[in-house]
Amino acid sequence: MNSIDVPQSIIRLKRLNPSMHPIINYDKLVGSLRLPLGITGSLVLMLICLNMIPQYAQTTFNMVYAGSIKGKFDKADFIIKDFGIGDDGNPFLTVQGKAGETVPKEESLGYSYVFVTDNGTYAVSSDWMYPKWHTHGITLDENNCIGSMNMKDGAEVGDAVKVTKTSATKVDKVMTVQFRVNDKDGSICVDKLFDSAP
Repeated sequence: MNSIDVPQSIIRLKRLNPSMHPIINYDKLVGSLRLPLGITGSLVLMLICLNMIPQYAQTTFNMVYAGSIKGKFDKADFIIKDFGIGDDGNPFLTVQGKAGETVPKEESLGYSYVFVTDNGTYAVSSDWMYPKWHTHGITLDENNCIGSMNMKDGAEVGDAVKVTKTSATKVDKVMTVQFRVNDKDGSICVDKLFDSAP
């Protein structure tokens, strides 16, 4: 039975831009096979191609979901270090971990950085339907359930969490919370308070 010797120098991986496609010189590969390309040679080429599919699939998965799928929950991302009105005139808060790094993965769940200001209450949120951080103007009732909610522009999540376009001049309180949708009545309530200040 003929053996197949594929020199390692023939198959090279090269980074070309973010897609990182492996480049294989198929002319040299085919020329290096020590048997005619019959059934065995075709099988070898087919196996090489099949072995590359998982690499392409993983690369595609990572590119499509980069930024939306994070690691496991990190409470430090919700422990408040500082808050107030920034030099740019916007309400802000900072955390011990990385602001916005943890996003919810469970259905009916949302995480929020909540600002109670002299011009309304705002929640910078990520939820199971819309993981990208966004802002809602909200009211909370005595049970910490949302009484009203509307979409607002102006979520900035980076070194700090900021709410813009509010006309607020004072931040009375900030909270980091987990909201959950009640399956029975559709209400959205705080079911975990991670931290609050003052």
